[in-house]
Amino acid sequence: MPAPRPSNTPLDDDEIDDLADLVDLIDERTDIPLSLEGMDGFLVGLACSPRVIPSGEYFPVMLDRDDGLEAVFEDEADVARFSSLFERRRNEIARALAAPIEDLTDSRALSPLIMDWNGLLAELPPAEARQLKAAGIPPYAQLWAAGFLLVVEHWESDWGLPVGSKDEAFVDEALNPLYVLAAPLDELSLEERAVSREDHVALALWGAYELREFWLDRGQASRT
Repeated sequence: MPAPRPSNTPLDDDEIDDLADLVDLIDERTDIPLSLEGMDGFLVGLACSPRVIPSGEYFPVMLDRDDGLEAVFEDEADVARFSSLFERRRNEIARALAAPIEDLTDSRALSPLIMDWNGLLAELPPAEARQLKAAGIPPYAQLWAAGFLLVVEHWESDWGLPVGSKDEAFVDEALNPLYVLAAPLDELSLEERAVSREDHVALALWGAYELREFWLDRGQASRT
């Protein structure tokens, strides 16, 4: 197993692949579907939450079980590797959301780990591509948005605002692109379908930045 790198080091492509493999192991050994994309959205949701949620709260939600990573992986080396990569990605997301950016093309901006299914299909042999399509592939960024919204909906009481609060519309507007991305395609309005999935992702990312700042302004503990 590679030696752990500092916790403030961004994941490189090989490490992202390693993390994806470990997430696949979790998916196989738990009752809740989990993907790297969905987990990444979940981490962004945690970073934008009204309060700092400790691992003792969020791991049982993410894993849908209370017995911890050790019971999922059954191998101490896998636990250590996953924990290191997971924490580094969590820190990477926190740094990106804290960066004073004006454009999502800024190198400091958050780059979500969203699966490019069309790109993958184009690289596969035709027979494998047809088999994968027949099995069903999710729309672009649907899993990422669902991971984020799992945080919002599980800790709904944290996200609540006083009845009649003038800020309620602001929070709803920031979350709306995520609900659009997470929704089945046949439930979207014509106006929502007219906007590309990539543009909805951009709106969702700006919403994440705005939500983080919003809760910080209301007294949330710093995440940096």
